[in-house]
Amino acid sequence: MEPASPFVHDAKLFLVILVFLSSTNIISSIATSPRGFVTELIHHDSILSPYYNASATVADRATRARERSVARLSYLKAAMSGNPDSVRGIMFPGEGVFLVSMYIGNPPVHQFMYMDTGSSLTWLHCLPCIGCTTTTSIYDPSRSSTYYPLPCDHDRYCAANCDTQRNECTYRAVYADGASSSGNFATEDFMFYIENEGETFASDIIFGCARAVNEPYRDISGVMGLGNGERSLANQVGTKFSYCIGSLNDPNYAHNRLVLGNGAVLVGPSTPLDLDKGHYFLSLVGISVGNEQLPINPRIFRRRRSGTGGVIIDSGTEWIYLVRDAYVQLRSTVERIVSSYLARVTIRNHPGWLCYRGSPSLDLEDFPPVTFHFDGANLVLGVTSMFQVVTSTAFCMAVDKANGRTPNDINIIGMLAQQHHNIGYDISGRMLYIRQTNCERVN
Repeated sequence: MEPASPFVHDAKLFLVILVFLSSTNIISSIATSPRGFVTELIHHDSILSPYYNASATVADRATRARERSVARLSYLKAAMSGNPDSVRGIMFPGEGVFLVSMYIGNPPVHQFMYMDTGSSLTWLHCLPCIGCTTTTSIYDPSRSSTYYPLPCDHDRYCAANCDTQRNECTYRAVYADGASSSGNFATEDFMFYIENEGETFASDIIFGCARAVNEPYRDISGVMGLGNGERSLANQVGTKFSYCIGSLNDPNYAHNRLVLGNGAVLVGPSTPLDLDKGHYFLSLVGISVGNEQLPINPRIFRRRRSGTGGVIIDSGTEWIYLVRDAYVQLRSTVERIVSSYLARVTIRNHPGWLCYRGSPSLDLEDFPPVTFHFDGANLVLGVTSMFQVVTSTAFCMAVDKANGRTPNDINIIGMLAQQHHNIGYDISGRMLYIRQTNCERVN
């Protein structure tokens, strides 16, 4: 048996302290912090993750990242035709990229929820629950003194969904892959904790208390919806949030963090946010490799009058997806540069990937930065953002085409591209802030 991580020991000790505080009613008297709500973001494959698989190889993790990204692409394309204001809608496609470490209730129960900027519904497993098999502790609302189910006369959440026998406002989320989550809406206290900085509390958060789930949502605690809809947690604690992502590929990296509310880090150049269907759209005007501006017509990045197309920045995708013309230009430029000194290789089951023998950190020291030029701000990608190690001896370009030229093709800026950046969302101001930084130094 492998030794538990220091994070697990710290969390257990902190939980004991929280239980004591709650038993003395100290928690209920603590006001929400004006500095916002700060917590760790834990990559799915991190050693800090409850889903960490010590036997997984580099190839295994790369395959999972790719599968997550493909599933997310399919979801986002389907979501463009969905109704974001309906609780019965397409919201979250299974396994996400980053987990949010948080506590719920009084006494507090530790939870790991997937962060999703493409969903405005926050939900988690609640006892009793049909189909819940998560490996983490399941929240039992009957044991919490701060749990309150929303009644049927709640005008904002119970327009059409209500269990009149129990007098509870209900929800049912049906997903693109056929999975579902259903239960009742309630309010509860959320608590966030980060080592060396302490805890912050958010009271009366509205969330979905999931009483029934099916595959593939049985093994996850829940989803933290940070989309721009009314139900979004981001809109409940303020209209700002930020995250800083250091490394996705290092399972030992422990400095990714999320800040919600007033303390959100909104620094650096900014670019307009277009808010639609619960998602965040950006104005991409061009791509360059080093000093070479790629011959891409910026019109292919624009949204159509029908609401399709455009560029989404997303927390649930790892790879980058571009419409065909942009992808072809970027791929051909990368291939021209890298093929001049590294050998191409073919990865089994993925013959279409652009892959090379070697290591990006060792063999691509002179590869020029790739810059995504937005209206007012740039996102600069180094080699660890442009390429992903897929085996012990090979790596591939972590950019793919968005499956042809269909009316609902979209471009996606995934989390690999956002590495080594602080990304700040000002929802009410409709601006996104981008700053390249070392996440270990972000306050």
